[in-house]
Amino acid sequence: MLLKLLIVLLLLLMIGNLMLGLRAMLHRRDPALMARYIGRRLLFAVIIVLLLIFALAAGLLTPNPTPT
Repeated sequence: MLLKLLIVLLLLLMIGNLMLGLRAMLHRRDPALMARYIGRRLLFAVIIVLLLIFALAAGLLTPNPTPT
């Protein structure tokens, strides 16, 4: 349960940084500010993928069985 909450929190942070990057782009602020927000979004995405791989390898999550 804690793992799923962490993943949801990271997804919300990812969406928040994406919106902040969009706002920085639309207001024509410093391009470095937009790049920082988009970079954070990418970092959160990588953390989520690594967390899912670790959870699958440790047996904390089980994938759906393949149909036969």
